[in-house]
Amino acid sequence: MKKYRKTIRCMAYQNGDLAIAVCLDLSLAAQANTQREAMDKLDAQIQDFIAEANAEPQYALQLLNRPAPLSLWIKYYWLKFLSIVNGNKKGIAFFEEDCFA
Repeated sequence: MKKYRKTIRCMAYQNGDLAIAVCLDLSLAAQANTQREAMDKLDAQIQDFIAEANAEPQYALQLLNRPAPLSLWIKYYWLKFLSIVNGNKKGIAFFEEDCFA
């Protein structure tokens, strides 16, 4: 199977006492006490998920094309817009990762 480069978009934010990190392109999420912990957990999930997709080449295309629900995409772009306009006062982290699968 030919390997493709894919950029996956993620965000991390506080929701009360809980930090949440979401990968929109793979529909994965993690939560923790701090944003850094949530991002680290999400990163581990992404790596495991990509490894599993690579281990099952006949299902890789299906596994790697499962975007998050539209409501999360709207939240992502809305928060990204607000962070640009307001100078990211809420400390939301937006990050992208490249993967090969």
